[in-house]
Amino acid sequence: MLDPIGIAGIVIGVGIALWQNRKAANSEAALKNALGAMPDKVAGALKAIVVAGSTAESKAALPDNWPMGVEYVDVDGDGHKELVVQYPAGAHGSQLKVFAWRRGDFIELGNLAVGTPVGFEIGDFDGDGKTEIRTAETDWSTGEPYVTAPRNILLYRWNGSKFEEVSRQRKPD
Repeated sequence: MLDPIGIAGIVIGVGIALWQNRKAANSEAALKNALGAMPDKVAGALKAIVVAGSTAESKAALPDNWPMGVEYVDVDGDGHKELVVQYPAGAHGSQLKVFAWRRGDFIELGNLAVGTPVGFEIGDFDGDGKTEIRTAETDWSTGEPYVTAPRNILLYRWNGSKFEEVSRQRKPD
């Protein structure tokens, strides 16, 4: 014969366990949502810092057409956005780094560097439905000095492990 107090204890214990399990599931869902929103918040904060940190001197050092320094777009075509940061590098160069959000952390997915200060643009520039990164590079084949040498327009695409050049065309004069 079962003790009524023992039965009540079991029922209360099971009830508390179910309640705690439900709280844990709700907390896990809230954490997952917060982590999912994190990259977008980081990208927004970085954009605000870049814009707020712009001074007259830093703006004067960049070309008039320098694109935004921070973007949050799907570069590799996996359906998830990556954090893209670009900045001037050296006297005439531009650097771009792409960070993927994996397991609650940003990891560097890849990078590009060019020897011109024009920066990088992201979009579907060849109409194939895939994302490319467009930039310009000096055409040294003419033998002209850097200042007067023509520029080539380059398109890069993520191939699954790195960025590869998919197009190189002479920039119209």
